[in-house]
Amino acid sequence: MASQMIYTLHPTLFKGQPSETLLDFPMVITKLFQHVLALAFAISEVNGDPKLLPNVTLGFHLYDSYYNMMLTYRSILDLLFKSHRLDANYRCTSRKNLMAVIGGLGSDVSFRVADIIGLYKIPQLSYGSFAPEESDTPQSSHFFRMASNEDHQYSGIIQLLLHFRWTWVGLIVVNDESGNRFLQVVEFLFSQNGICSAMTKRIPPQPFWKEKYIPHGFGSTSHFRGSQASVFLVYGETMALMWMSTIWGMEALGYREVRFLGKVWVITAQIDLALGNYQRGLDLQLFHGTIAFKIHSKEPAGFQEFLQNVKPLGMQGNGFLKDFWEQAFDCFPDFQEPGKTSDTCTGEEKLESLPGPVFGMGMTGHSYGIYNAVYAVAHALHIMSSSRLKLKGMVKGEKTEGQVLQSWQLLHVLKSIRFNNSVGETISFNENMELGMGFDIINVIAFPNTSFFKVKVGRVDPNADDGKPFVIDEHLIEWHRDFNQV
Repeated sequence: MASQMIYTLHPTLFKGQPSETLLDFPMVITKLFQHVLALAFAISEVNGDPKLLPNVTLGFHLYDSYYNMMLTYRSILDLLFKSHRLDANYRCTSRKNLMAVIGGLGSDVSFRVADIIGLYKIPQLSYGSFAPEESDTPQSSHFFRMASNEDHQYSGIIQLLLHFRWTWVGLIVVNDESGNRFLQVVEFLFSQNGICSAMTKRIPPQPFWKEKYIPHGFGSTSHFRGSQASVFLVYGETMALMWMSTIWGMEALGYREVRFLGKVWVITAQIDLALGNYQRGLDLQLFHGTIAFKIHSKEPAGFQEFLQNVKPLGMQGNGFLKDFWEQAFDCFPDFQEPGKTSDTCTGEEKLESLPGPVFGMGMTGHSYGIYNAVYAVAHALHIMSSSRLKLKGMVKGEKTEGQVLQSWQLLHVLKSIRFNNSVGETISFNENMELGMGFDIINVIAFPNTSFFKVKVGRVDPNADDGKPFVIDEHLIEWHRDFNQV
């Protein structure tokens, strides 16, 4: 039985970096572990389908970028040159044959990966949303996007602000290259549409902070409480919002009025509401009423059941699960001797019991992109395996029967791939090698017990059948108590 390998890279999910933090605790994003489980779910479905890839088993390795470019490059080099000696996170005893890379979440990791694997013409399917021109490199011919690029999100943001006549807007932007581009583009669009920037605050991009990294004046909410701007646009990644939650959440412990600043937060698609293990007591009602742009998603049948059945004893081949379990459930995962101490995990903990900011049960847009990426590769492999056209790329005169498919042969097939996924949506790439499904607009309802509920209130779809690329239903939006929408 042949074995095809898919490799995926993620931002820091687990501990492993030096603990150089603001409060001396690791900023762990357990919520992003859903990306790993979405990958496992999709591959499990593919391997269980007797018609899609008969006599072929998909396997995968997982790599953590640790928000460290040196470690990212090292992982890629190991992937290319040492994959025959690596132990898979999930058991796979067959020969490993690298066919594609899924990831990363952000532009920094994605394009550094592309710098190397593009030289070997290995397909890369990124599931984050970032600027379009950043992929215009000599290696961009192998780079596929499972989400719309940021240009469509910029348009949606402007349409949202104009719809509610919000023309005095504050900006909170991550302090890196992508943040600089965001400011450049958005401030230009503001000037074209009569929108003014009330203030601009920068958030440090590092996932671990010491006190010296805090921008002057940002640690207090006083700047925001005193601002006449009612709306603040936040751009960055999930860690940025975790940083804000930590700083302001601590302040709220002593000043109850901090819980509600009387502002509306508009957050971009790369950000999710998440809390680390040591942040669970923080109050997220500050973000009640938030309007969030999210990568479009739907949930495949069976995903909830798959998550409900995740148990560490049943997934011992997964090298990340033990660390996740420890952080998510705040217990010591000694599954060889359960009950050894009062802090030992039982192994029977349920993911559904975790608060939403720690782990979400609903499939996110990023997870949906990973799910579709696995199926895109699987369908491309199916076409190559069942068609004699796969022989055209091989050297004349060589014996082709039984030869192993190579990753570079996937590229032209992926570019023209078209299929319906399990939820009935058509998966195909446009001329820019993007899925182009657009963005959902979500209203976040936060509760005092650190849980929250998300309501879809609109959509940004550049390919809408009704000719309306922007739709918003303001009657579905619940504003927080200190904001009076006029």
